[in-house]
Amino acid sequence: MKKGLPLKWIIGGAVLVLAIIAASSLKFGEGSVVYFYTPDEAFAKAAELDNKIIKVGGMVKAGSVMWKAEDVHLSFVMTDMKGVDIQVEHNGVPPDMFKENSGVVVEGRITPNGQSMTAQKLMVKHSEEYKAPDAQHSANKEMLEKSIFKD
Repeated sequence: MKKGLPLKWIIGGAVLVLAIIAASSLKFGEGSVVYFYTPDEAFAKAAELDNKIIKVGGMVKAGSVMWKAEDVHLSFVMTDMKGVDIQVEHNGVPPDMFKENSGVVVEGRITPNGQSMTAQKLMVKHSEEYKAPDAQHSANKEMLEKSIFKD
């Protein structure tokens, strides 16, 4: 009877293959990781975050939004409501639900002094509130009732 490979060689080979897969996934995945910060954390770590893409979540400060439709340029101040403000510059159309005094997550690069940020992407939270259709939207109410309450 011919013997196969010893069990220790099979286990050793499997461990080696798993180690290579784990190491390569960490190496290739590190470029796609984007860390999330509050404005005060981003401000405090701005020097070490220079040239890294990060996400910072805060509130759009009232009275700070400036929209230039002809240039498709948006600027506003993001705040943590505790005194840390970051000036944000974004080239592109803001999301539909973007407005003052609402939450926003900015993905982009922060300056080394932490006072401003160039946004590549803006994200806003959608409302979780549902309102039933009223009499003004009766056609929508009829369609909704037909789709929910099938005969």
